Amino acid sequence: MSRKADKLRDRFVYPGERLAVIEELLDGSGAYQQGGVVRSAELGRASFDLEKREVRIAKRTRELILPREGLDIVGEVGAVQKRMANVDIFMIDGREIAVPFTGVIHISSVGDHLRDMGMAVRGGDIVKARIINTKNRIIQLSIGGAGYGVVYAFCSRCGATLERQKTGLNCPRCGRIERRKVARTYGVEELG
Repeated sequence: MSRKADKLRDRFVYPGERLAVIEELLDGSGAYQQGGVVRSAELGRASFDLEKREVRIAKRTRELILPREGLDIVGEVGAVQKRMANVDIFMIDGREIAVPFTGVIHISSVGDHLRDMGMAVRGGDIVKARIINTKNRIIQLSIGGAGYGVVYAFCSRCGATLERQKTGLNCPRCGRIERRKVARTYGVEELG
């Protein structure tokens, strides 16, 4: 093995950095071969496996979690208007994200034939939704279907967490009964 490989052991390497020549080692995960030279494809720590004769890079940067069509999200409802609601997304595909995205639920993607979005969600509710469109940098969400909708709701009078009853969502503190488009996992959804 070359002196270069000995020097890189237990050191951070940068994308594009030369690690070895193809005659010495093959490119493993996190590395690539270009013109007979093995280079790093990631920012991370280089490890050299002499038995398999390959170099691998242990990635040191976090994977970006971006909203894509078809993924499930969990978020907090913000402003609710007559025909739409804004959602601050804090989980995508079961993984927490560092910086929240904002999504929009249109009344047509609720599933029920409603005239007012306030009958499906209210500000402060935690919802589980599916991303249905990301074009034009607008994340459009749907809460149609039994698996999607409000997973935690709070009383609009006293702020207590609402409990699911047969008649609707009941406030254990003040007795108020409220209506929402509730998901099958109401009250038991894992929030990370």
